[in-house]
Amino acid sequence: MKKLLLLFLFIFMATPLYADEALSPQRVVENFIEFFNNEDRASLNALWGNPIVFVRGGKLAVYSDYGDVVDFDGLKASGWSYSRFHKNELIYQDDISAMVLINLSRYNKDDVLISNADVVYLLIMRGGSWKLKGAFIDGNLTTGRD
Repeated sequence: MKKLLLLFLFIFMATPLYADEALSPQRVVENFIEFFNNEDRASLNALWGNPIVFVRGGKLAVYSDYGDVVDFDGLKASGWSYSRFHKNELIYQDDISAMVLINLSRYNKDDVLISNADVVYLLIMRGGSWKLKGAFIDGNLTTGRD
């Protein structure tokens, strides 16, 4: 019985440490960039809590899901090959919301910079995990649907 109690105590103590790492808002944003570069629509949609709010260049748009936000064919037509973030800073977090600031660059197939912008992502806690909820883009970073 003592061993069983010790096992439960160990699991209880270890779980928050693992969960905190797994739920890091900054890691969610990193996953988002990775899934974006891989054009992985299913994984991208799973990261977002619907509906989605985008403020880009001072213009507000609300989308039912992330699939309505991005058009990879349009991005490729603009010269996009991949995106890279240069900063990933947690600027706010409480129990139910977080904000992450990144500096995002888009590059063409020759590794030439085609655009750059600061983006603040709003995340919300849903069902024990962080979901992206909104993006506030300082500039006019294309999503391929412009």
